[in-house]
Amino acid sequence: FITTLRLEIGQKEQMQKNNYQDAIRKIKKITLYILRNDLERQEEFRTGTNVEIDFLRDSYALDGENNFSASSKIYFKNAVLFSIFFASLELKFFRYPRFILSDNMEDKGMEKIRTQNFQDLIASMSDKYEQEHQIIFTTSMISDDLNNKPYCVGREYEKNNKTLNI
Repeated sequence: FITTLRLEIGQKEQMQKNNYQDAIRKIKKITLYILRNDLERQEEFRTGTNVEIDFLRDSYALDGENNFSASSKIYFKNAVLFSIFFASLELKFFRYPRFILSDNMEDKGMEKIRTQNFQDLIASMSDKYEQEHQIIFTTSMISDDLNNKPYCVGREYEKNNKTLNI
């Protein structure tokens, strides 16, 4: 009986390792795709080949580097976060909500055209998935291609209308 339990435990541990490797490969692949579809602001995003993610240290790097401009760092961070989200839609073993809220797309001096390109890219990627999921962008610079379509809900907030109403 003990031998059987050890065997079952070993099989489950191996399955977890395999799932982890599959997840990491998928996350890295999607991250590279998002980075390569950025505007030409960070050359390394176009030429990079190896995304490194360390969940324990909450760190990430591209070809061993993460010394980018502040706006490129936030772009990279969001690329990783959305990659985890999209990987969860592709890999059935993921235990991750099919929901993501992005509240920092305009941080660190992100220019309007760049954040809108990111929004359009994420929306086009989202459209390819049949799994039910939800993405929320909080932004004052919504892409023209996404504004006033089924993608946007609720009221628009501006200088004279700054807060949520109940």
